[in-house]
Amino acid sequence: MARGVTLVWRTDVHLADFPPQSRVDDWTETLLGKLDQIGKIATKVEAQAVLDGGDLFHVKSPSRNSHELVGRVAAVHATYPCPTYGCVGNHDVKYGSLDFLEESPLGVLFGTGTVRRLYNQHEAIFENKGVKVRVVGIPYHGTSYDMDRFRSIQKGDEDYLVVVAHTLASLDGGMMYESEDVISYRDLTDMAPDVFCFGHWHKCQGIDVVGNKRIINIGSLSRGSLNQDDVNRVPSCAILNFTKEEIKIIPIPLQVAPASEVFNVERKLRSEAKEISMEVFVNSLKATLITREGGSLMDHIRDLKGIDDEVKERAMLYLEQAAQ
Repeated sequence: MARGVTLVWRTDVHLADFPPQSRVDDWTETLLGKLDQIGKIATKVEAQAVLDGGDLFHVKSPSRNSHELVGRVAAVHATYPCPTYGCVGNHDVKYGSLDFLEESPLGVLFGTGTVRRLYNQHEAIFENKGVKVRVVGIPYHGTSYDMDRFRSIQKGDEDYLVVVAHTLASLDGGMMYESEDVISYRDLTDMAPDVFCFGHWHKCQGIDVVGNKRIINIGSLSRGSLNQDDVNRVPSCAILNFTKEEIKIIPIPLQVAPASEVFNVERKLRSEAKEISMEVFVNSLKATLITREGGSLMDHIRDLKGIDDEVKERAMLYLEQAAQ
């Protein structure tokens, strides 16, 4: 696949030092193995770059990510035949805010050049065999999306324009549990980009063509929970090949262990009990905050006084998991 420009897409790796309660394998080793597979795929297809859709890391608090983890992630990327460009997800930064990016593990990788920035004004341009591709990143920016970020992206002299966005999206769009926007594919048809690559939603919604727009929404590279989708889903990356004549997008399933080898059903039951308790807590917060005007529920939780950051993060995490 040496013709034109070739890129590899992946998203939502969720690297961490400790596994989710439902997993019994070596979580970190498993995810690093998937990153290694991505590098081998990039080599095979002679890719110009790997694109990461955000949530490369899972734990938002910088102090709860070990130096060893960051070092191992950097070491895997050092074996790649091409650079990696990363968008910023809500798990990559404390409170899901770019204000805390530089102190985060992803900020360290950006600072060392291990991963290159792909968000806001940080764009990427690739040229090969007479084909020019421009890639623009839209980071996570809250639960109410600013669609002007999408509409403002216009084509220049490139042959193809690609948008990488860490936002929920689906064919029908709408709202997720009344807490976060879901972009409708149909709302993208009159916009300038040729390809939209979505991260944030973990389930695989496939690769679609709506109007003349190609939409990649193949879900997370990790399987952290025991819901039905995660158990049956095989995480995948995608190969994007751009030539003068056409765009080809090919999903590539990764090699993963059977669900029966990596999930623990007893832990699932305990986890569900904790989720019920958290749901009661969050519903109580909703009832308390519903009369406040302006801002999202996430914003109100973040601004609560007299509550530890860890409790706030857990409440916000529950809302995010419910949306995925």
